Amino acid sequence: MNLCLLPQPNHYIRQRCTIASYDESESESEERDPIRIEVISEEHIKPSSPTPQNLRYFKLSMFDQIQISIYYPFTFFYPNNKNKNNKNVEDIINQRSNHLKQSLSETLTRFYPFAGKVASELHIDCNDEGVYFIETRVDDRLENVLKKPDNKFLQRLIPVVNSVANQQLLGSYVSMVQVNFFSCGGVAITVQHNHKLVDGASYMTFLKAWAASARRDPNLVNPSFVSSSMFPQNPQLPYAPYVPIWCLTISPAYLKHGQCATKRFVFDALALRKLKAKASTQEPVSRVVAVLALLWKCITEETKSKPSVLHLPVNIRPRSSPPMPENSVGNSLLGTCAEFDPHTSDLELPSMAAQLQAAVVNVNSEAIEELKGENGHVKFVESVRMSMERFSDFKSEYYLTTSMCNSGTKEADFGFGKPVWACTGNLNEDIPIFMNRMIMVDSCSDDGIEVWVTLEKQVMDALRCNSELLSFASKSRCHLAQGVQDSNQRSSSYKHIPQH
Repeated sequence: MNLCLLPQPNHYIRQRCTIASYDESESESEERDPIRIEVISEEHIKPSSPTPQNLRYFKLSMFDQIQISIYYPFTFFYPNNKNKNNKNVEDIINQRSNHLKQSLSETLTRFYPFAGKVASELHIDCNDEGVYFIETRVDDRLENVLKKPDNKFLQRLIPVVNSVANQQLLGSYVSMVQVNFFSCGGVAITVQHNHKLVDGASYMTFLKAWAASARRDPNLVNPSFVSSSMFPQNPQLPYAPYVPIWCLTISPAYLKHGQCATKRFVFDALALRKLKAKASTQEPVSRVVAVLALLWKCITEETKSKPSVLHLPVNIRPRSSPPMPENSVGNSLLGTCAEFDPHTSDLELPSMAAQLQAAVVNVNSEAIEELKGENGHVKFVESVRMSMERFSDFKSEYYLTTSMCNSGTKEADFGFGKPVWACTGNLNEDIPIFMNRMIMVDSCSDDGIEVWVTLEKQVMDALRCNSELLSFASKSRCHLAQGVQDSNQRSSSYKHIPQH
């Protein structure tokens, strides 16, 4: 299970009006003018063809029903490279807006549950109400914003319905989109789906399908809805609207109180090759495992080597026997954990990487097979109980991870090029309850990785100065994909995003 994301707190509910955002990373002597965001329209994008009545009731799987009803936002940034024809910026914006809406409508005919509402913990009402779609105008140029992106500003690019944070599970949108057009004609597209139905792989299946439709690609991406038949739902499983009951009763230590900080660390391709070589002395490891092992090691050093558990959600689609369809929609994740015990564990990078690798290997076809069929929930509940018991002593630190690496985030082309940057939207820094977490995504410019890390503020302050981490990762700069350019220039003048 993936518990890396928390519901958006009430103070992020906003009125649909002009919004000002300030970059708090600027020093007091460097005051910035506010960036204004004006909401132009709010509407529902419906499927281009109505959903047949026999498909109105969409059953959730066992994995879906225990998931948290929260949203999973990612934002993709695209420049306006059509100015060489001296086209009117407003004309470009209108063309892109209509293009995105039409292609989204066409995509929803195949992804019909995404146009519905979460009606209960067991099903989606495929009522064709549509995707909640917001369009805004940002009173600044895209390249100016990407010079020094600010967490609070990035949060403003995410769709929020006034009642979402207060409403109960019933009636939650499955999907929401906010399209933010900048004064230069560039655009930031934020797509978020309800975790009740959509995991990271499902997110990318939908995004690829929408992008392919927008590009008029004849090779359309079609979803597969097999999860609920392979892993049938069971009403006996516990659930709660926001946090699963087993988490609250057995493992409240997952949730932390106090001030937190979210920072981005960037590993370029060269650094990753060196890191993999250093982490793979015991056995070869992936770049994702190498990065997680390094972060886990450095954080553990800064927390005085306290006992810790690192949780990884593993995509079971390719690990099933036979493999599930790559484009299967639903939560097809199994959580696995690696533990650090200061009395018995080795606080060295290769050792911690090997522990993570072993934890991933444990999610195999035999383990997945035990969860299939009508009685699969019995084994599932038992595995959850055993996992949670180790988390109930409040003596350990817990780190939750999500990886969107190798999923195609940097390939999302809607017909106006690949994104110059993509980032997660879960960047809250001033909420009273949070989780230690690491969210990983591919860099758009090379084979690098960007990691958004949320920790207690005092731990983050120490981590930002960790010499071993900074020998591989930069917290001050990352390379953008080429393409962000001034409308009056032929080549890009902005190729870096300094980190705040």
